[in-house]
Amino acid sequence: MAAPVEFRIYQPADSRADLMRRLEQAPAQHAEALLAAYDLLEKLHEKDVLSTLNGLLAAKNVVVDQLSNLVSSREVVNLLRLSLQAGNLLQNIEPDALHRALDQSAAEPPSLWKSLRRMMTSDSRRALAAAAEVMNLAGDALKPKH
Repeated sequence: MAAPVEFRIYQPADSRADLMRRLEQAPAQHAEALLAAYDLLEKLHEKDVLSTLNGLLAAKNVVVDQLSNLVSSREVVNLLRLSLQAGNLLQNIEPDALHRALDQSAAEPPSLWKSLRRMMTSDSRRALAAAAEVMNLAGDALKPKH
C-alpha cells in the first residue's frame, strides 16, 4: 500500500522568510551555545578587550605605522638575524650526541686531566674560539657609548 506524501510549502534556501524563520528558531535550538557566547562576550567586556579592539580598529593607520616602524628598526632586524643564526647552529647539533654528552656529564664528574684532554680536540678548540669571540663582541657592546 502506498504511503501518503507529506505536503510542504517550498521555500528557497536564500529567501528572506526562510532566514527570518531560522533566526526565530535559533535561540531555542542553540540556547547553550548562545549562553556560552554571551558569557565570553561579558568577560571580554569586563577585561576591556572589546574597547581595546575597538580603539585599535579606529586607529588602524596609526597602529600599522607604529608596527611597521618597530619591525623595521635596527634592533628587531638584528634580533631576527641572530635568531636565524642561532637556529642554524642548533640545527647542526646532532640531538643523540648532545643527549649522550649530557648523560655523561650527569654521571661521575671527569677528572681535571680528562676535561682538559676533551678541550684539546679541534672541535672543542673551535667552540672555545667561537665562545671567546662572542664574549669579545658582548664586551665591546657593553662599552659606554660616547
